[in-house]
Amino acid sequence: METTSADHPWGEELREFCRRCLRCCYGTEMILLKGDIERLERLGFRGFYEFRGGFRRLRNIRGCCFFLDPRARGCLAYSSRPLGCRIYPLIYDEDLGAVLDPECPIAGRLPRAWVEAALRDLERFLKALEGEYGYRVDWELLKSSVSRLLSSSKKAPQSA
Repeated sequence: METTSADHPWGEELREFCRRCLRCCYGTEMILLKGDIERLERLGFRGFYEFRGGFRRLRNIRGCCFFLDPRARGCLAYSSRPLGCRIYPLIYDEDLGAVLDPECPIAGRLPRAWVEAALRDLERFLKALEGEYGYRVDWELLKSSVSRLLSSSKKAPQSA
């Protein structure tokens, strides 16, 4: 089975920061794929998405993601979260290609192994967007942005 971005540990310090921050869970515009919706509905979730801007997107309730439990400071669907959430803060920008979202405070500190796995997942996500929504991806832009992103990503420390 292919490794996904969700399989790569970030390290406890980054995970803990991410759990406290939750910035990405507020005012989300996360696009959902058919598989995301089916998986979450099989778990009994309903009413978590809306059609907006030509895509099915996570719904916000009082400014935060449908799945965010603000009191527990966590995601109610974390283990089954949408692919877009799994690869965040890696995003596809129509002008820049694959980038780490500058809105995420830990974007520049992610290990290269995670970035590489997330890039594979991003490609899968974009292919699904083309098939499910008729979205047009600039694959040449993606390819050039991947090279740029990998050249700037943090390499894992060498073990002794």
